[in-house]
Amino acid sequence: MTKANEHGVYEPQIIEELARWGRSYARVKIAQCEDGLYRFSLDMSYSYGGFCGPITDRTLGFETAALAKDEATAVLLERFPKPWASEPQSVHDELRELKAQIEARLRQPMLF
Repeated sequence: MTKANEHGVYEPQIIEELARWGRSYARVKIAQCEDGLYRFSLDMSYSYGGFCGPITDRTLGFETAALAKDEATAVLLERFPKPWASEPQSVHDELRELKAQIEARLRQPMLF
């Protein structure tokens, strides 16, 4: 469990890469907050864009890190960027490959 800094932001304890293609990537960062719940932030970077954000206790918390990761993956797929028609084919290929890797992870059976 970590403590928030003076801005209410937590340092991630878990950083898991969900997809990578060249220098492009999609990651989820997870921290167990002071209330014992796990919260996440998303971090994505590709040739023509990306996004990231902090982990704060102002978002929905989860009982386990696995549940937080599952929700993070679903949120990432919901807000996954779509390439503009004017962008090069390489950007279209890059985003298609990253999304395919993330979706493949969802279909993999879990081992307990």
